[in-house]
Amino acid sequence: MNQIPAQADVVVIGGGPAGSTAANILAQKGYDVVLLDKVRHPRVTVGESVLPHVWGYLDLLGATTDIERANFIQKSGGTAVWRGVIRQMAIGDFGFKRPSLHVERDEFDDVLLRTAARRGVRVFEEVSVRAVELDAGERGVTYADSRSGDDKRGRIRCRYLVDASGQAAVIANQLGIREFDKDLRFTSVWGYYDNSAFVAQGGIICPWEMRRKIKPTTLQLGMGDWGWCWHITQKEHTSVGLVLAPSQAAEFKASAKTLEERFDLACRRLPIVEELLRPASLISGSVLAIRDFAYRPIRLAGDGWFLAGDAAAFVDPINSAGVITACYIGFSAATAIDGCMRKPGQREYFADVFSTLVRQRLALFRLSALPVGQNSYPEDLAIALKAAQLERASEQELLLGQTILTDRRENLAPLYAMDKRLKYNDTRKYRQVPELVPWNAEFQPAG
Repeated sequence: MNQIPAQADVVVIGGGPAGSTAANILAQKGYDVVLLDKVRHPRVTVGESVLPHVWGYLDLLGATTDIERANFIQKSGGTAVWRGVIRQMAIGDFGFKRPSLHVERDEFDDVLLRTAARRGVRVFEEVSVRAVELDAGERGVTYADSRSGDDKRGRIRCRYLVDASGQAAVIANQLGIREFDKDLRFTSVWGYYDNSAFVAQGGIICPWEMRRKIKPTTLQLGMGDWGWCWHITQKEHTSVGLVLAPSQAAEFKASAKTLEERFDLACRRLPIVEELLRPASLISGSVLAIRDFAYRPIRLAGDGWFLAGDAAAFVDPINSAGVITACYIGFSAATAIDGCMRKPGQREYFADVFSTLVRQRLALFRLSALPVGQNSYPEDLAIALKAAQLERASEQELLLGQTILTDRRENLAPLYAMDKRLKYNDTRKYRQVPELVPWNAEFQPAG
């Protein structure tokens, strides 16, 4: 068993996409990086849709070949059913040359973590951080090492800390700088099904066994003004989840005795999802839930520390932006720390730049996720505009397309009114589908 060192240049807490990205980039720059994760990978986490922007990060990390070898399901685009209207879009229509993916996050995250280790990061799993010390002279973490089963306590000193501990949010909770989002007080419940059908381009319902021959879409189904359901076809199973507003969560809780019974019943009552799940069976033990999962950052960085990924903030995952945002923040944290190391007199400047860029990106995705007319933080509009201006035209259009599909387009209207350079009027790439129809052998969808 490798011994955890007493000191390092940088300690990264958490081995998800944000932590692995930050650690990997810093190791490439020559820093001594230790990454601690409380569990052993691959670990249980929800299946997810990942946008094609991710390939740029995978190339930088050196993970592209392993991700390609993992042979995740490639998705063709999105299908949304909102207020009874069915809309579709295709990723290829936005000029992206590399595929969007439906990934098993346990495998995806494991690839990123092992890649970081190959790049020189010293990775220690089953080591949980219990507290952080942020004073310059004593900066470091205390931990419990569970690898031998006895929770051996220890401490490691460092020059910089990256907290990518996810919902645990070690630094934010210790400092009391975490606040829940007043507009996104949801409960999320998800699980996995065997043998579920899926929706392809053209509004075709395809059987499970066709998932490699006909690319699935990510299905999103609106549930009233607030809640929604996702349906994501993966390599071995289908990830299905519900995002429930408080009133919906109360009704859900009263519907059956066990969480699995409630979840299966709720999914099979939804239009279209019910049809997709007709041949499917819920995998026993796969259902999990989390309440009030969305929160906002009060601070994102300080003297010697940076927050990354879900430890910084989390918004409704309706736009498939989770992994991309995590990689972006992890990369930004690594860049800021490198700047601080090389130019110690400008530490405050680098922390401010990091905080500004990350806050802009979070505001943009939060705004695009909110139901129309619901925003308790109007200052997010101007902040989000800055992030939108930095996006490439194809990424602006794709985000607009996602908000059109989910009836949230008007949330972005103020951004386009504030800056006419942002694209807003190309709706040719978003198709309304009259109805979904069963697959037949003659059907050959594009994409």
